Amino acid sequence: MSALRLTPEQQTAYHRDGYVIASGFFSLQEITRLQDLAFNDETLYERAWNKKDGSGKVSKVCLWQQTGDDFYSMFSRSKRLAESVEKLIGEPIYHTSTKIMMKEPFVGGAWEWHQDFGYWHRDNLMLYPKAVSCMVAINKATIENGCLQVLKGSHHIGRLDHSKTGDQKGADMLFVEEAMKHHELVNVELEPGDVLFFHCNLLHKSNQNQSAAPRWSMICAYNAISNQAFMENEAVYYPFSTVEDTAILDWQA
Repeated sequence: MSALRLTPEQQTAYHRDGYVIASGFFSLQEITRLQDLAFNDETLYERAWNKKDGSGKVSKVCLWQQTGDDFYSMFSRSKRLAESVEKLIGEPIYHTSTKIMMKEPFVGGAWEWHQDFGYWHRDNLMLYPKAVSCMVAINKATIENGCLQVLKGSHHIGRLDHSKTGDQKGADMLFVEEAMKHHELVNVELEPGDVLFFHCNLLHKSNQNQSAAPRWSMICAYNAISNQAFMENEAVYYPFSTVEDTAILDWQA
């Protein structure tokens, strides 16, 4: 397998736009293994949180902080992700969380406009916006099934105030509406295996799933080691080691 990393051109696009899409970052064979496990993993539903949007529609989220030797961690710990993120942040990183997002057909709720740093800085006591999220498309993400929407370049605005909207935390809409006058709204449609790298201050949201197809994704988040929580709280720093790019196909239960 050839090593996959973000190119210098992709890194430039990320810093300019606040995001970049790496098409086919994980192979069809790798993503098929992930589909086979995730779609048949009852523990994901058992551990998932139900997150209501402003209208009461529900999306399911299963989140964990610590990586291990399980199959999901072969993605979170993969060198191709970690080394690409280190290039984007420009310093050593650690894994903060991985979550499986489950937006079911017809009932999957929306995610309100927000920035991840809008609540990470408080919940995780991050001082600086030195964090990146990597959204791995488990299956196809389309406009119809509620793909992510981003405001291109909006990470340059800086952190906005956030407040509760349903079970979620949303950005101050006065500023979001103004941002929409200056930043292009992009629908991030993805094929299985594509990865969206996005900055923690990028404004993003997703609409309800109006289709008969689910929209599942795995989001691995990373932070600079220098940007750990500055006081003791729930955001525990766990030692993080990478695995070779072949680990996903080599993994055995």
